[in-house]
Amino acid sequence: MMLMDLHTHSNFSDGKNTPEEMIQTAVELGYEAVAITDHVWRTSAWVPDYAEHLEQLKAKFRGLIQVYSGIEAKVLTLDGDIDADASFRPLVDLVLGSFHRIPKPNGFYSKTSDAHIPRTEIVEHWLVSFRRMLDNPLVDIIAHPLSELKGFGIQKDQIPTKELVDHIAASGKILEINVRYNSVDEPIIQMAAEQGVPLIVSSDSHSAIDMVNNSVLVKDLSNRGFQRVDIERYIRNRKHRF
Repeated sequence: MMLMDLHTHSNFSDGKNTPEEMIQTAVELGYEAVAITDHVWRTSAWVPDYAEHLEQLKAKFRGLIQVYSGIEAKVLTLDGDIDADASFRPLVDLVLGSFHRIPKPNGFYSKTSDAHIPRTEIVEHWLVSFRRMLDNPLVDIIAHPLSELKGFGIQKDQIPTKELVDHIAASGKILEINVRYNSVDEPIIQMAAEQGVPLIVSSDSHSAIDMVNNSVLVKDLSNRGFQRVDIERYIRNRKHRF
């Protein structure tokens, strides 16, 4: 079982450390693989330089750790579009799709001004955008899937877990257990594991110190068998498809 962390951020976006410092920390923690997955927007003109820099770091750390390049982009619309230009896709190994806001027909829901909106309506629109994100060929990994729902006070019994897991399994995408936002008792994680959905445990670290602190839980969950994806084969097959 490969010990790895495939969701980290550097100072190319909102992280505090350089990619090299994050990778070096992963080496010191005994990880076999690490991905730098900085936040992007469609207007992020720095992505080609970022991808080139990570290619150089792959060579520098060869033999010490497997390094992957990646980006994280938030879902923008009910159609599952993400905030990343399609030209970024071939430049990196992995694309994480995540919810930082929940789309609605005319924008996004607000935790303050939309406090009066029925939770059923918010869940319905989240489900629509989630299912369509699963159909988005740009996305490889579903990052912290339930985190935004928690912010609206939506309870587990208000989420159609079986339906969600069936859609995830059919999509072939990787489901992330994010140690900042998820826990092993999340029904979606438990059911996905039982159905053989590809799973990874990631830290979502924004600094080297974060990575060290989060490594305890990353290692613990990995040792329980939650890291269950051959990421090298996945990336190889994905590149073949594209």
